[in-house]
Amino acid sequence: MINTSCHDEFKSTLFRTYAISIDKGKDALYYGECYPELVPKLSFWKVWHDNIGKISEEENNRYYVEQYWKEVLSKLDVEKVYKDLNYSVLLCYEPNTEFCHRHIVAAWFELLLGARVAEINYHFVELEKPTYIKEYLEDVMKANIDMHGFKSLRAAYLYEKSEKLEGQAAAYMRSEADMIEEKYRKEHKSSVMKKVLDIANKKII
Repeated sequence: MINTSCHDEFKSTLFRTYAISIDKGKDALYYGECYPELVPKLSFWKVWHDNIGKISEEENNRYYVEQYWKEVLSKLDVEKVYKDLNYSVLLCYEPNTEFCHRHIVAAWFELLLGARVAEINYHFVELEKPTYIKEYLEDVMKANIDMHGFKSLRAAYLYEKSEKLEGQAAAYMRSEADMIEEKYRKEHKSSVMKKVLDIANKKII
């Protein structure tokens, strides 16, 4: 289990924490462990920061998500990173409802591993976090990896893993990928129908 939080919300020294910010948490007087593999590249962070107020927030944040995926996440083994960080809280600076790369990391774990990553505070109360970041990351990943005909990123990930296996292990993983894909398609269809109904109801009102 991995959780995320910001330095202001999570000051506990009784729980394993990792700073994943560029300055390793120094501005928050954090002297705990860091995980440099997940630190954003200063080059694209500067572009994103300089573009604040100059282009739309959505365009700017989508740029950041795309660059973070291409320059950081795509070069890492998601299972190894999750194993390294299991039973810890990942820390950065932004408040829970604001755009932050820790939410991109959380979405990465959720999309590929099906692992739920909650944003929490010092009292381990779950907090709200942006939902659009997961959508942005999903779009970026689908545009940049071989989906093998799947719609679900997790299904495509499992199928790709199965290609490196043989016999019963490969068959089991492909079967799991098919089940996840079927569930994803049903949920997506239901979500689309809900949006259509919401739009129709607004027009009636």
